[in-house]
This record gives sequence, C-alpha cells and structure tokens, in this order.
Amino acid sequence: MKPFFITTILVSCISLTACKKDKTTDDDHTEEDHPTAVITITSPNENDTIQGNFSVTGNIVGTGNLHGYQVTVTNTSNDSIIYQNDIDDHVANFTINQAVTNPYSVYAPLKLVVVAALDHEGHTETKTVHFVVH
Repeated sequence: MKPFFITTILVSCISLTACKKDKTTDDDHTEEDHPTAVITITSPNENDTIQGNFSVTGNIVGTGNLHGYQVTVTNTSNDSIIYQNDIDDHVANFTINQAVTNPYSVYAPLKLVVVAALDHEGHTETKTVHFVVH
C-alpha cells in the first residue's frame, strides 16, 4: 500500500510541475509574437516654434515587418485634427517625410502623434511631439 501511495504522490507532483512550466513558456512566447519599433522624429522637435508650413520628418525602425503608420497633427487647444495621413505598407523600416500646411496666422499649440502598427492584432508603438506654429 505504501509504494502505491508514494507512486501516486510522485506522479501527481511531476504532472503539476510539468503543467506549470509549460504555461510559463507559453506566456513568454506570446509576449514576443510581434515585432517592436523605434520611432525617431527629426522635425519638428519638442517645444519648437514654427512659422508657416512645415514638414514632419523622421523614421521608424522595426525588428520585423511592420504594418504601416499614421501621422496626426492636432491643435491641443481644441483637439481639432489639422493633418492626418495613414501609410499601409508591410516593411521593416519607414522614412517619414510629410508636408503639412499651417492653417493658423496666430500662435497655436500643436501635437504631433506618430503611431506605428506593429501587427494586425492592434499592437502599436507611439511617439508624441508638442510644438507651436504661427
């Protein structure tokens, strides 16, 4: 009776340990199923004051094929969007070079947001820059 009891306990312990280890491995694998990206904005810079029209420039470097990006310029005083453009392409690196027409003749606080789509499941990387135009 004792050998049966000890064998049952050992089999149960091994089963529980094996299941727990597999679950951790699956969790770690899930976190790395999508590429990552670094977004660099070269213009405008944080807290710049820009007169007239301007360009949004920079790059996005991914660890694998990305699924596009979006550039949005918003007036922060009333949350109105003054420029938005979506690029839908499947490459690892993007060069950003987009001309924006400044609709303001007075000082206006703006926010630039660049969002890179890492995959089709909704994973993203975001970079934000605040600046002023007139």
